[in-house]
Amino acid sequence: MAFSGGVILGDLDDFLSPAQDCVLPLLQAADGGTAKVDGADVAKVALSRVPVEQPLVQRPNLIKPKKSSADPKAEIGQVSLSDCLACSGCVTSAETVLLQQQSGEEFLKRASEAQLTIVSISAEARASLALHCDASPLLTLRRVAEVLRRIGVAYVLESSAAEAIALLEGKAEFVRRYREANRAADGRTDGQAAMPLLTSHCPGWTCYAEKVVDPVVLPHLGALKSPQQVQGRLAKSCLLDAHNRRRLHHWWRLQSPLFAAERSCWLPAAGRGDIKAVGLPGLLKPSQVYHVSVQPCFDRKIESARPHSLLPGADDAKEVDTVLTAAELLDIVRGAAGGAVPEVSAGTAPADVLEAVSPVALNGEILTDLLLGDLCAGRTQPLLCAVGQNAGNGGFIEHIFKEAATELFGVQLNSQSLEFRTVLNQDMKEVQLLDSGSTQRVLLKFTAAHGFRNIQNIVRRITKPSTDPNRDCGHFVEIMACPGGCLNGGGQVSVPKAARGQQRRTHLQELEDILIKGDGTAVVPPAEHPLILPLYEYMVTAAQEITQHDILRRGGLVLPDSSASAKLEDLIGCTGVRQWLAADWK
Repeated sequence: MAFSGGVILGDLDDFLSPAQDCVLPLLQAADGGTAKVDGADVAKVALSRVPVEQPLVQRPNLIKPKKSSADPKAEIGQVSLSDCLACSGCVTSAETVLLQQQSGEEFLKRASEAQLTIVSISAEARASLALHCDASPLLTLRRVAEVLRRIGVAYVLESSAAEAIALLEGKAEFVRRYREANRAADGRTDGQAAMPLLTSHCPGWTCYAEKVVDPVVLPHLGALKSPQQVQGRLAKSCLLDAHNRRRLHHWWRLQSPLFAAERSCWLPAAGRGDIKAVGLPGLLKPSQVYHVSVQPCFDRKIESARPHSLLPGADDAKEVDTVLTAAELLDIVRGAAGGAVPEVSAGTAPADVLEAVSPVALNGEILTDLLLGDLCAGRTQPLLCAVGQNAGNGGFIEHIFKEAATELFGVQLNSQSLEFRTVLNQDMKEVQLLDSGSTQRVLLKFTAAHGFRNIQNIVRRITKPSTDPNRDCGHFVEIMACPGGCLNGGGQVSVPKAARGQQRRTHLQELEDILIKGDGTAVVPPAEHPLILPLYEYMVTAAQEITQHDILRRGGLVLPDSSASAKLEDLIGCTGVRQWLAADWK
């Protein structure tokens, strides 16, 4: 099985292998520097396969330092293994290690070995799979879940709850920054909130911002993890707690004489041994959980490998261990034909493989949510979408604009369609909220900028000293690296040639219609999602436990927990949740 159709690695011949040090110190020394490796001079470091003769090397442009307009003398250059996929320079054999960790082969291997394997499928990837298979998104998801179950996956999750949390926290952050900026403009505070707020849920954009863009832009980025990482953090904490409770409950029923009639059901899972020999099951740790996320683009792989995408106090367990694209998931389905799916022969097309299997039950344990609940219980439909329009990029501009208009100015827009005006090109649009008075003053201005040419336009407007970013860019900018946004991600199922070019917009509209109006899907505002309140209570409690641990370590006094009696509006945007879901842009 190939890694992907988007990344092809040929024969590699470079200085770096997984057991060697980076060649960058050698290149620095060639420039006359005094680079050190682990405190030793480079001249004293012996690297295998490096000839004794000193090679005449010219320093390549591997790392592009960037200067700050605030401090012309300052120069910043950072690189780590997790950055390599976005590097515009060489591809070395060390990067292939990272690529292999994000491949279909690695998924099949680890899924068969892990004590608990979880797969989360994003809404954009689900829509792409459904359109390719010519089936409803719910039926497609149930069939994919059955194939994954046969491979060794314990739970298949939809990600609407994490997406709802990201929208609620994004709105709270925007309102907070908007009010702080206005207070600073009126001279009521000394601080100045960075406006406009730039979305940070696209890893292609955030990596570009960190590596290339002027550092003065970074404070404008939203300080929140993307829905993928929110889902990963909750899957390895909240869901894991529910899984451990379920295991204990199953063990108790197996041991209790009150449920003797059910022993024949539980004994196979216990190895058909003596009941008394079955000991108390140990609680799984986050490091023992293998979490996979199915996404519409390859940049999500970079995001999952970032240093700040780790669970706190969990032995450096990643929130997301492997990211697969929708196209790669189809490759895995194709590979299951004749093996895990014996109903069809090897080489059968993925759509036919999925059609051959029986979909999992909606009230079973495989297809579930972050609380291991029933997708039919407490929901109008099993699949939920947070917004009724502009949902293809997470719904940020749609949700935050309408909610901010209500909270800041008392204008109700929930039942209205936003009227976007095209600016420069089809991938750059804006929407405004005007004062109803005679002045027609602009109260809110939001911009959608998709694709790197539009990203560069936004960056220039923010960094140019003579411009007013709020006037030129607006108060909020939804930035996406891919033209057309997430639904047009490079990891989506390939579009037939007949649908390319001028028909791209039609294809993207079909995907958005599936996302919002597909069979088994209902539009439910984020605050009304059935999992939101319990998940917020969990996040606040988890954040308090981390804080209390630090306080106790310093010999302080722990305050009682008050999250159980708090209302949802008091929990959204609170300090604990912001800290627990914070991103670190450098």
